[in-house]
Amino acid sequence: MNASDYIQLLRKPENIRLEETTALETLIGEYPFFQSARALHLRGLSNLNSFRYNDALKKTAAHTTDRTVLFDLITSKEFLQNRIAKTIANRKTNLGDIEVNAQEIRIKGNTLVEQTHLADEQDAERILDPSVFIPVPSETEQQLGIGTPLTFGHGEKHSFSEWLKLSSCQPVARETAVSSQKDKNKQPAPAEISRKFKLIDKFIKNNPKIVPRADRNKEPTVVNLAHNAQVEQEELMTETLARVYLEQKRYKNAIQAYKILSLKYPEKSGFFADQIKAVKKLQQNS
Repeated sequence: MNASDYIQLLRKPENIRLEETTALETLIGEYPFFQSARALHLRGLSNLNSFRYNDALKKTAAHTTDRTVLFDLITSKEFLQNRIAKTIANRKTNLGDIEVNAQEIRIKGNTLVEQTHLADEQDAERILDPSVFIPVPSETEQQLGIGTPLTFGHGEKHSFSEWLKLSSCQPVARETAVSSQKDKNKQPAPAEISRKFKLIDKFIKNNPKIVPRADRNKEPTVVNLAHNAQVEQEELMTETLARVYLEQKRYKNAIQAYKILSLKYPEKSGFFADQIKAVKKLQQNS
């Protein structure tokens, strides 16, 4: 890919197809912190509706200095419109677009050798077909949309942050042992401890006590923290966040999310009930 081609992709990212996406992947392999190239590569995966998009989104965020810019990009009108158009195009097939494999009917002349050669060619084509190496989702995964690109709206920064969360790492035992040894070495001497205690005693003796205000007639304000937490959880809950939990294999969180959404949108309670059943089925099979 030369500079002219790259500038053209920057001007019209909706034209990025498989060939350009592959070239961009090679480019960011050589220059991992080339942020505009990563953004274009992400757009290419989105145009292709690739199952690799969600993972690439995490990697792009890890190599981006300002994640707000990345969030604005994936929630932009142009980005989302292209995704919607791609989804509609995938669901619509015109009769004229259906390919028909014409086969010549021969009464004589087809020998066993020719048939065997034809079968070998067909097997070779199947092996070289890139779609063979793409994991095929189960019926339940297709119903839940697992593996399809996550679509975030402008008000879904919480869902976006949840997707970018990294798993916490446990400290290595060796590191803990070294730290403990350092802490022992840093312990103050007895003379230093005695000096500090004397300073504390002097402070208590010389400084006046802090007397609380005698405002006993005023009743304390009672705050229902549980209610506030529930309201906040309902406000932050979206279908995208439920899908984030599914992609992270946090099935209990996904079930809880769909239950909250069912209460939040009673008109879609039937749909969410089906989603909960599908998640439970997926949970049993995993």
